[in-house]
Amino acid sequence: MGYIEFDATEMNNLRWKEIMFEQLKKANTFEIHCWNEEREEIKMALLFGKLKESCWKYGKIIQGSVTPEFINYVLNIPKPTDTEIYNKMTPFFTITLDNGFGSEHYGTELIKE
Repeated sequence: MGYIEFDATEMNNLRWKEIMFEQLKKANTFEIHCWNEEREEIKMALLFGKLKESCWKYGKIIQGSVTPEFINYVLNIPKPTDTEIYNKMTPFFTITLDNGFGSEHYGTELIKE
């Protein structure tokens, strides 16, 4: 896969969800990175993981297991409507998986090592 970028022409997040589903099936653990002011997003991520010790002073990192419940949750989150800066595919700034996959900048950049 390598690198995929979603720009402002992507009207929905269906393609993002398809790619996420394929990657989530191959993963065991996740990390979600949220900025400190993203309180609702942090609460959502904490439903499926725990805060990770980190020296990142601007945000929180939540880590957990990729379970069927987590997959279902991620794939059913509506596309965010606050898309002025980023055409967000997900409310989470970063989702990384232990299989080398990353959804960065609110899902606008997908990277597979």
